[in-house]
Amino acid sequence: MRPIKLTMIAFGPYKDREVIDFTELDENRIFVISGNTGAGKTTIFDAICFVLYGAASGEDRSDVKGLRSDFADDDVHTSVELEFELRGHLYRIKRQLSHVKKGNKTATGEAYEFYEKIGEQEIPCVDRQIVSEINKKVEELVGLTRDQFIQIVMLPQGEFRKLLTSQTENKEEILRKIFKTERYTLISQRLKEKKQQAEDDFTREKQTRDRYFSDIQTLLPARDESTLFATLAQENFNTYQVLDGLDEESVYYEKSIEANKQNEKLAEAAYHKKLEEYHKAEGINEEFKNLEEKENHLKEERAKEPIFKEKKVQLENAERAGKIESYENQVNEWRKDEKEKSARFQLIEKSYHRTVQTLQTAEASYKEQESKKAEREEIRKKLDGYKEFLPLVQEIDMKKQELIEQQKNVQNLAKNRDSIVSTIQEQKEKKQKLNDQIKGLEIRVDTLPDKQQKLIELRNQATVLQGYLKLQRKQAEMDKDVKTKENQYITAKQKYETMEAAWINGQAIILASHLHDGEACPVCGSTEHPNKAGGHVDVPTKDALDAAKIEFNQIDGAYRDSKAKYNTLKAELEEKAIEVRQLGFDVQNVEATYIKMVEDGKKLSAEVDSLQSEKEKLARLKTQLEKLEANLSRMEKQQESATEDYQLHNTAYQANKAVYQEQLNRIPEDLRQLSVLKAKIADTETIQKTMEQAWEQAQKQIQSAKEEVAKAKVNLENAKLALDESRKKKEKAEQQFIEMLHKAGFSNEETYRQAKMAETSQKQLKAEIESYYNNIASLQLLVKDLHETLKDKHKVDLNELKTELDQLKQAFDQAQEQLRQSEQYLQHVRKLQKNIFEANERVTEFERRKNIVADLYDVIRGQNDKKISFERYLQIEFLEQILIAANERLKRLSNGQYVLLRSERQEARGKQSGLGLDIYDSYTGQTRDVKTLSGGEKFNASLSLALGMADVIQSYQGGVSIDTMFIDEGFGSLDEESLTKAIDTLIDLQQTGRMIGIISHVQELKNAIPAILEVNKTKEGYSKTQFVIK
Repeated sequence: MRPIKLTMIAFGPYKDREVIDFTELDENRIFVISGNTGAGKTTIFDAICFVLYGAASGEDRSDVKGLRSDFADDDVHTSVELEFELRGHLYRIKRQLSHVKKGNKTATGEAYEFYEKIGEQEIPCVDRQIVSEINKKVEELVGLTRDQFIQIVMLPQGEFRKLLTSQTENKEEILRKIFKTERYTLISQRLKEKKQQAEDDFTREKQTRDRYFSDIQTLLPARDESTLFATLAQENFNTYQVLDGLDEESVYYEKSIEANKQNEKLAEAAYHKKLEEYHKAEGINEEFKNLEEKENHLKEERAKEPIFKEKKVQLENAERAGKIESYENQVNEWRKDEKEKSARFQLIEKSYHRTVQTLQTAEASYKEQESKKAEREEIRKKLDGYKEFLPLVQEIDMKKQELIEQQKNVQNLAKNRDSIVSTIQEQKEKKQKLNDQIKGLEIRVDTLPDKQQKLIELRNQATVLQGYLKLQRKQAEMDKDVKTKENQYITAKQKYETMEAAWINGQAIILASHLHDGEACPVCGSTEHPNKAGGHVDVPTKDALDAAKIEFNQIDGAYRDSKAKYNTLKAELEEKAIEVRQLGFDVQNVEATYIKMVEDGKKLSAEVDSLQSEKEKLARLKTQLEKLEANLSRMEKQQESATEDYQLHNTAYQANKAVYQEQLNRIPEDLRQLSVLKAKIADTETIQKTMEQAWEQAQKQIQSAKEEVAKAKVNLENAKLALDESRKKKEKAEQQFIEMLHKAGFSNEETYRQAKMAETSQKQLKAEIESYYNNIASLQLLVKDLHETLKDKHKVDLNELKTELDQLKQAFDQAQEQLRQSEQYLQHVRKLQKNIFEANERVTEFERRKNIVADLYDVIRGQNDKKISFERYLQIEFLEQILIAANERLKRLSNGQYVLLRSERQEARGKQSGLGLDIYDSYTGQTRDVKTLSGGEKFNASLSLALGMADVIQSYQGGVSIDTMFIDEGFGSLDEESLTKAIDTLIDLQQTGRMIGIISHVQELKNAIPAILEVNKTKEGYSKTQFVIK
C-alpha cells in the first residue's frame, strides 16, 4: 500500500482542509516529518490509520470523537480522505465523523466512501457504503488487521517493539494472515470434528453390540445345559464365544420344532373329531327347544281369540257409521252459517242506531253555524283594512334597517380613524426609544473585533505556556526516575564488576593450582612460575555470573531507555522555551504568567460573549427599526383614507334619516311596526279561516249523516232476510240426518258418534285382526312340521361332551404354543446371530478409523514434546526466513554483536511454543530473551525485524504488499554511531522502491535525509504542513 494524497478536514490540530500530496516527493522514497511538540506530526499517522481502519494508530488515542479539531467551525465536519495505490490499482477511501451542531440534540454528518479509481470513473468497492463492509474490504485488500498494520507497516509510539517481544500467539496470528496459513488451522478443526465423529460412531456401535448381548437374556429362556448362558454368566467374554453359543442354541431349537410339529398334528385331529360330534348334539337339542317354544306360543295366541272377536264387531260398526258421515257434515255446515248470519244481523242493527244519532247531532251544529253569518262578514272587512297598510309599513321597515346599518358603519369608521391616530402616536414614541438604544449599542459593539483578536492571541499564548508547564512537570518527574535508575545502574554495575573480578581471580587461582615447574603455562607458555596466584576466595559460579550479567543488562537497558526519553523530553522543553521567549515571556515566571493569563482570558472571554450578544441584539433592533418606519408611513396614509370615508358616509346617513321620519308620520302609531301588523293580519286570518271551515264542515256533516242513515236502513233489511233463509235450510238438513241414522241401525246420534272411527284407524284395526288369524295358522303348521322332524329322536347331555371337548382343545393349544415358542426362539437366535456379527464388524472398523484419525489429529494440533502444531511448523519456516533478512541489518547495526534466533524453549503452563525470539550475544557467547535488551538495542532489533518481515512479504507474490513504512519512535535512544548506521540502513531501503516516513526530533536525521514534511503551528494555534525538498 503506497499513499498518494492525504486530505484532512477539522482533524486534530488541522482546522481547515489540509492536503498532503506525497507525489511532491518525486524520486525521494524516505522523508522526515518534523515539527514542534504538539504540532500534529503523529496526527498524520493517526489520519492514515483512521481512514483505513476507523481508529487512530496509538492505544492512548482509541476514542475517535477526540480526533475532532478544537479549532473547527460548527458547520464543518471532521473527515479524512486517502488516495492510495495497491498492487497496481488506485483507490480512494473517506471517513467522516458526525458531531452535534449548535442548537441540535443529535449528531449528524456521518459518512463513508470507498471506491476504486479506473481512469476518470470511480467504481464502488463495497455493495453498501457502511462501516462493517468497508472495514472488511480494507482488511481483505491490505491483508492486515489494524493491530497487525501498526506492528508491521505503521510503527507508532508504544507499538514499535510489540512484534519483537510479543508472545507466540501474537506472532502466529500475524504470520497466519500474511502467509495464508489459516487453512491448516481449518484442517486441524476439521480433523477434530472427524475425531469426535469417529469416537461417537465407535461408542454408538459398541453400545449397539452390547445391547444385542443384553437382548439374549431377554429374548431366550435360560437352559441349564446351555453353553451360551454359561458364557454370558462369566465376567469377561468375547463376541466369538457368544456366536458359538448361539449356533448351539439354533441346533437345539430346530430339533424342538420337529417334535412339536408332530405333537400338534395329533392333538388337532382328536380335537376336530370331538368338535363335530358336539355340534350335531347341539343341533338336535336346539330343535327340541324350538318345538316347545312354538307350542307354548300357539297356546298363548289362542287365548286372545275373544278379544279379536270384539274388535271385529267394532270394525263393522265403524264401517256403517262412515257411510252416513256426509249427512252429519251438511248439518254442521248449516248450523255454522245460521250462527254467522245472526251475529251479522246484530252488528248491522247497532250500526243503524248509531247513524240515526249522528244525524241528530249534525242538524244541531248546522243551525248554530248558520246563525254566525253577520260575524263572519265583520271579520272579513277588518282583515282588508290591515292588508291596505302592509306595503307601506314594509317599505318603512326596510329603510329603518338600512339606517341602522348606516349608523353602525359610520360609528366603526370613526373608531377606525381614532385607532389609527392612537397607534401612530405609540409607534412614534417606540421609534424614539429604539434610536436611543441603537446609538448606545453601536458605541459598545465597535470594540468587539479588537477584543476578539486579543482573546485569540491570549488563548494561543496560554496554549504555549500550558504546554511548557506540562513538559516542565514531566521533566521533574522523569528527572527523579532517571536518578533512581542511575543509582540502580551504578549499584548493579559495581555488583557485576565485583563478581566478574572475583570470578576472574578465582579462575587464576584454579589455574595456578594446576601449574608445576617445568610444565608450560597454558596462558603465557612459560615453564617457570615464580608468582603463582594463591589464596582462598569465594569464587562465583559461571551461572551466577551470567545471571548477574542478565540482571545488569536489564537495568542498563532500563537506564538507557529512561535517559533517552529524558533527553528527548529535554529537547522538546528547550524548543517550547524558545516559543515562550518568542512570545516575550520570561521562562522563569511562566507559571505566574499563565495563572494571570487564564484569569485575564476568563474576563476577556466574558466581555467578548457579552459584546457578541449585544451585537446580535443590535442587529435585531435595527431590523425592528426598519420595520417600524415602514409601518409608520403606511399607517399615516391609512389615517387620511379613514377620515375621508367617515365624512362621506356620515353625510349620507343624516339625509336618509330625515326621509324615513317623514314617511313614518303617515301611519297609525299602533301599526308602525311590521311585526305587529303582520301578527294582527295573521290572527284575523286565523279567526276568519276557522269560522269559514266550521260553516263548511256543518254543511258537509248533515248531508253525510242523511246518506249514512239511508244506507244503514237498507243493510238492516237485507241482513234480516238472509238470517231467515239460513234457519230454514238448517232445519231441513237436521231432519234428513235423523232419517239416515235410523236406516243405518243407530238408535240415536250418540250411538252413531261412538261407532265413528277415522279411516287410518279402521285400516290399522283390520290389519291387526288379519295378522292375528294368519299367525295362528302359521304356528299350527310349524308345530306339525317339527313333530315329523323329531320323530324317533331324543335330547343329548351336552355338559359331558363339552368337558371332553375343552380338554382336547387345551391339549391342542398347548401343542401350538410350544411350536410357536420354539419357532420364535429360533427366529430370535438367527436374528441375534446376524445383528451381533454385523455389529462386531462395524465396531472393529470404527475402532480402526478412530485410532487413525486420533493419531493424525495429535500430529496436526501439536500434541508432541515441542508443543508445535503443523501450522506453526510451517510458520517457523517463514519466521526463519524473516530472521535471516533481519539479521543482515542487525549485524551491521550492532557491529556484529547480536543475532536474532528463534527460541527453542517451551512456554509455561502448556502454551503453544515455537515462535518466541531470543538474542545471541557474540561478545559473551550467550543466548538470552530479547526482552533483556536495552532501549537502543531493542530499537535496532525491532527495526531490523520489521524490515526483514517486509522483505520476506514482498518476495511472496499474491501475499501482503508492503510498499510503505512509517516510524514514530526510537531514534533518540541511539548513540551517535548507532544512529548513523540506522540512517544508512533506512537510506538503503530506497533502492527497493519502498516509501519510509519517520517522525523524529534528531537533528542528524534531518540533515541526512533531503525530503522533510514540516508541520508548523500558526499564530492562531492550528497547524499547516508543507514538503521541503533540499
